[in-house]
Amino acid sequence: MTMREMTYQVSFNTPAFLGNAEQNAQWRTPPFKAMLRQWWRVVKAPELGYDYKRLLALENSLFGSAGDDEKGGRSKVQLRLSRWDAGTLTELPRMATHQHPEVQRNGQNVPVGTAVYLGFGPVTTQGNRNAIAPEGPPVIFKLRAPASEELALRKAMQYAAWFGTLGSRARNAWGSLHMEGDGILGWADLCDSKLIEQAPLRSLADALGDRVASDWPHAVGLCSDGRPAVWRVAAGREINPDNKVIYPGFDSWRQVLEKLAALKIGFRTQFKLHSGGPHNQVEDRHILAYPITNHGLAGLSNARLSSQLRFKVAKAKDGKFFGLITHLPCAMPRAFFERSGIRPPEIKQQIAVWEQVHSFLNSQPSTLLNRIRKG
Repeated sequence: MTMREMTYQVSFNTPAFLGNAEQNAQWRTPPFKAMLRQWWRVVKAPELGYDYKRLLALENSLFGSAGDDEKGGRSKVQLRLSRWDAGTLTELPRMATHQHPEVQRNGQNVPVGTAVYLGFGPVTTQGNRNAIAPEGPPVIFKLRAPASEELALRKAMQYAAWFGTLGSRARNAWGSLHMEGDGILGWADLCDSKLIEQAPLRSLADALGDRVASDWPHAVGLCSDGRPAVWRVAAGREINPDNKVIYPGFDSWRQVLEKLAALKIGFRTQFKLHSGGPHNQVEDRHILAYPITNHGLAGLSNARLSSQLRFKVAKAKDGKFFGLITHLPCAMPRAFFERSGIRPPEIKQQIAVWEQVHSFLNSQPSTLLNRIRKG
């Protein structure tokens, strides 16, 4: 079997809560493999008509699977990191607080901190779990795979470079990956045309209404105007000497997280909850992610459903930082509701919720949030 090797330099733009067996921060290959598999599915799914059964069989054949029968086997994809350093970041820097209309103490609204709001779990009001510090010396990441899968894996790595995050609370931009090398396009190259080259994008109706692929993230979404559901968070809007509009970046990753936290509070709290928990039917905000503090669904107290919106802190060549918000749309899995007695929401209700989120993001001032370039 002819093999190909790809080499990348990787680091983090934000603290990464990568856990080892003792839940201590450490560079490890398994999270990289999980991330690579996730984006490989997005790349490969269109070839297979988004049939998850065929996709899973191909994925297990390529990446390996546990089992003693003929379906088990070793991975044909080999990953290697040049270092397995432990994370030594024991204290996060101070970040801005935000007013949250539903957070109260003794009947009074109290502000929430950026780090706790976006990182609750590894981050609490008492401190944080050890993390890998951002902007440290890059680690060499090598990927070796069959030549027949080289193109798909290169596309998956490009997705990872643009949108990849690793570790606990990664969907809230912790562990935002910075990657260079082996043909990787940088932050400045992210635009509609380059994104579409990696894999097809899907509308909310197509992604949520697909009978075989509706309930797992299989594509970057489209807004109602037919453009990618990808937004960039910038530090303002300026006119350069050539009379062109530019959007400058932030001086630190902390400033980006602060803006992302404020935006998340905004698009979530626009969906009002009509009573306290436990709820006997799905309300609009449950569609965004689950659980919701004090607003659980009856019979689903221990269930979890991750957000479809992915946050990322990206770094440009000039060292400035930007935010990315990306939507990978899918329906709430029917299996999520098994044995609960709760009826899954209609697809049209779910589409309407995500259209409202898109509308909220698209309505933000261009000095804060705007779509990626067309080309």
